Amino acid sequence: MQRSENALMPRGRKWELLHSLWIGWTFTLGFFGWVAFVYIGLRTQHMRWVLWGLLYAAPFTLFLFVVGYVSQGWANQILNATALVGLVAIVHAFLVRKEYLLRLQLHQQETSNVSVTTRGRRWELKHSLWIILTFTLVLNWLAFIIIGIVVRRGRWVLWGLLYSLPFIISVFAPKTAGPANDLGDAMFPLIIVGGVASIVHAFLIREDYLMRLENRMQEAAETDARRRRRLEAEHRSKAVDAPQRDPEPLEPAASPAISSSPKKPDTQEKAATSLPNTRPTLAPVEAEAASSSKMNESLHRDSILDTYPLPIAFSWSLLASFWDPRDRYREQLRHAENMLAYLGSLSLALLKEQDYEETEVDLKVPWQGGISFGGWKEIVQRSAKVFRTYEAYKDHPLAADIRRLNIGSEKKGFGADVAALIRVRNDYHHGRGPTIEEEIVIASNEAQERLQRCMEALSFLTQYSIRLVQDFDVDRRSGGFLLKCLRLVGDGPGFSQEKVVFPEALPRGDLYLDLGNQSWVSLYPFVAASNCPFCRYRETYFVDRWNDRKGTALMKSFERGHTEERRDISDSLSALTGDRQEPKV
Repeated sequence: MQRSENALMPRGRKWELLHSLWIGWTFTLGFFGWVAFVYIGLRTQHMRWVLWGLLYAAPFTLFLFVVGYVSQGWANQILNATALVGLVAIVHAFLVRKEYLLRLQLHQQETSNVSVTTRGRRWELKHSLWIILTFTLVLNWLAFIIIGIVVRRGRWVLWGLLYSLPFIISVFAPKTAGPANDLGDAMFPLIIVGGVASIVHAFLIREDYLMRLENRMQEAAETDARRRRRLEAEHRSKAVDAPQRDPEPLEPAASPAISSSPKKPDTQEKAATSLPNTRPTLAPVEAEAASSSKMNESLHRDSILDTYPLPIAFSWSLLASFWDPRDRYREQLRHAENMLAYLGSLSLALLKEQDYEETEVDLKVPWQGGISFGGWKEIVQRSAKVFRTYEAYKDHPLAADIRRLNIGSEKKGFGADVAALIRVRNDYHHGRGPTIEEEIVIASNEAQERLQRCMEALSFLTQYSIRLVQDFDVDRRSGGFLLKCLRLVGDGPGFSQEKVVFPEALPRGDLYLDLGNQSWVSLYPFVAASNCPFCRYRETYFVDRWNDRKGTALMKSFERGHTEERRDISDSLSALTGDRQEPKV
């Protein structure tokens, strides 16, 4: 199979070529090659490429500044340096092209049909038109002053004043003697540099501006609503107080004993019948929904807590302990992340070393800056495609089970539930989730139903136990090894101790997945167990972030979300990706 004939991405060659047109900017030989790197950096929110673009813009900027003040020889030297930097930018662009396409695909999957605010994409585009002013390179400062005043953000107003200085100096500063020393002409390169910087700056703060604007509009609407309710209450109080001041001469006179006796029971009866109606009806409805939900889950809950692997059984057990819908909803989304992180880690552990390239997933991309929910889904989906090519599924039963989940399908089954959970997780993470209690209860009930279906679809995981190797000994008669293990099944804290005869010794402290017939798969480095430095309990961890430059991997625990940095995990990941590095002390 020739890789030149195949597309790098599953979306096809046409999609790749369309999203590789930015490379054409680099063929301007240093003049506008920096635009390409600024563009891809902003498109994928990868600031390293933006910094590379600013670096490639330095020779061209220097040429604009000094072209009228140096000799022709020096100007030619700067032009030669600009062209040389342009050639380097061309090579650099082709080297990062594959990584850009991977990042772009992950970014598009996470942000597809997901808006920054709760008001929709059309509202966001309408209130992003101010960015057009930055492309004028002259009125760029006006855009920042406008948005700073609208959302009352003084920092942006100051940035606008800073961007306006070259324009103000070029227009209002007095001209010096001679046309060669015109101060206005000297400000022209600075206007271009400031204009380009303002464009980058505008796209970086766009989401922040939209969320601040939405909050301002919501606060204004709530203020108007409170003012309206206060005026209505005052109007009602005046209407009620007016009849009470009128005398009541038509009522017959009665003795205190006769007149007071019938009124007290009547008043108490009215109070008794009116008090329950003044309370919100959400509490009994929520209790009824919670009780019915518990009855529907009672048949599955005990089996999950006793038979499912520890990484997902523990967080599942926590869901029943939260009575507040906000806390429960947050924990449900964390369990969804654990569920997919465990499935993705298993997929990576099952892959053969020669199959990592076939998945076309650069492990540095999803883990750089912290892996996302969509990143785990992408790993499972791409690994499942490789599992399809395995010759005999009977030798890889777990790989076959993962493939049959069909996680890439977003129309039905497990894939549809995972896609919905990813969307609500992204909304919650960006502050677009439910806010009032009624909405949170509805969202929590819906998430619980989807999680229940997902856990039922993952019931095949009960067939494959996780074993933590604690120690080993040698059997004198058979010559084999006697492994002393903990079977990490259920939510704990007590796990069964086992002694397993195995043909080879295994590292102490490592986790292994038992596929049956003495076929064990090492989960290291994707899943590891260690004592948490915060809570002092033994927890299981997955890789959440990897900094290959510093040689550190940030591990996150399935149980409580605690984090720990591991250098040995980073070294193992570098070995898998082909980057052999010396261990760092």
